[in-house]
Amino acid sequence: MQKQTLSTMKKILFLFLFSSILGVIISAEDNSPVELTQLAKPIVRYEVNVPNVEEYITLKCDFHMHTVFSDGYVWPDLRVIEAWVTGLDVIAITDHIEGPVSRPFLSGDDNSSYELARGIAEQYGLILIKGGEITRKQPYGHYNALFLKDVNLVDHEDPFTAIENAVKQGAFIQWNHPERNSEMGNQFEFQKKLLEKGYLHGVEISNGSVWYPHMIDWGLENNLTLMGNSDLHGLILGEFQLDKFQRPMTLVFAKEKSEQGIREALDNKRTVVWVADLINGREEWVSKLFYACVRFGKVQITNDERKEGKLVIENISDIPWSIKFSGPVMAGSYRLEPRSSQVVRTKGQGNVKIAVTNAWIKTGANLQTEMNLE
Repeated sequence: MQKQTLSTMKKILFLFLFSSILGVIISAEDNSPVELTQLAKPIVRYEVNVPNVEEYITLKCDFHMHTVFSDGYVWPDLRVIEAWVTGLDVIAITDHIEGPVSRPFLSGDDNSSYELARGIAEQYGLILIKGGEITRKQPYGHYNALFLKDVNLVDHEDPFTAIENAVKQGAFIQWNHPERNSEMGNQFEFQKKLLEKGYLHGVEISNGSVWYPHMIDWGLENNLTLMGNSDLHGLILGEFQLDKFQRPMTLVFAKEKSEQGIREALDNKRTVVWVADLINGREEWVSKLFYACVRFGKVQITNDERKEGKLVIENISDIPWSIKFSGPVMAGSYRLEPRSSQVVRTKGQGNVKIAVTNAWIKTGANLQTEMNLE
C-alpha cells in the first residue's frame, strides 16, 4: 500500500514537473509584441503665443524652405510636421526650380514636393503655399515665387522671363538673402528692372540666422513687403537653437486664416519679422504688435507726499521685449521676458517716453512711442 502511494505520488510529481516545464516552454514561445509606452513620444504642438492685432488674425509663417527635391535633406511631409510642432500656421516649400537637380534616387517634376506635403498639411491644419525658388548667380540673385499654380511653367533659362512667367500665374515675388548682392557691390540694377515692371513684391530682411538691418530702409523706400524666413535645408533642430529662440518667422496680420487672406495681407504689407529676439517691420505694425503684446496697468500711488507709485507691466506674448523708459514719471531699462510681468516704480502719473530697443522700424532706428500713465 505504501509502495502504491509512493508510486502514485511520483506520478503526480512527474506530471506536475512536466506540466510546469511545458508551461515554461509555452510561455517562452509566447513572444507577443509589448509596447514600451515609456519610450513613445507623441507629436505635440508647441503653441507660439502672439496675440491678434486689432481686427487681424496673427499668423506665424515661414515662406522659404527646401526638401530633398532640391538641395534639402528632408522629405516634404517632415517639413510640415516640423512647422506644426514648432508653432507655425503657414509654410511655403520653395525648392529650387532649375534642373536637372542631382537626385539620382528621386523622380518627379517641380510640383512634387508640394503634392507630397499637401495631404499631411491638411491633416495638421497647416496652410501650405505652393512655391519655388528661381535661382541665378550674381548679379541676378535668388527669388521665391509664392502662390504658383504650376511650378514647372516658371523654369526658363532667362531669369527675367522666369520671374515674368511666375507673375503671369499671379505669383508674389520675394527677393531672397539680398546681402549676397550687396557684398559684391551690386547696385541692384536687375532688381530695379523688376521694380519698374511691378515684378518684385517683397524682400527678406532676415534669412536663417542672418539679419540685414541695412535692407529695412531699401525695402521701405521701394514699398516692398518685409519678410524673414528660415531657408531650412536640414533638420530644424540641427540648424537653430530652439531651446533659446523661436524659429525665424514672418508674422502676417490677415483678415482670415486662408491662402487668400495671407495673400491679401502680403499685398498690403501687413507683416512683422521676428528673428532671434529682434522685431522688424513698418512702424505702424511694429507699434500695433507691441501694444497688443504688452499691457500697462494703472499706477497705484504708494506715497502721496513723495509722489511715488508703482504699476504692473505684463507681456502676454512669447516675444521678448526690451524697453527703455525716459521722463520725470519713469526711467530705466527693462526686459520683459515671454509670458511674464514686472512691477515698475513711478514718480506719480503722467506721460512717459518708451524706446523699444529690440524693435527696428528703420535701419538703425528703434520703435519710439509714448503713453500717459494714469
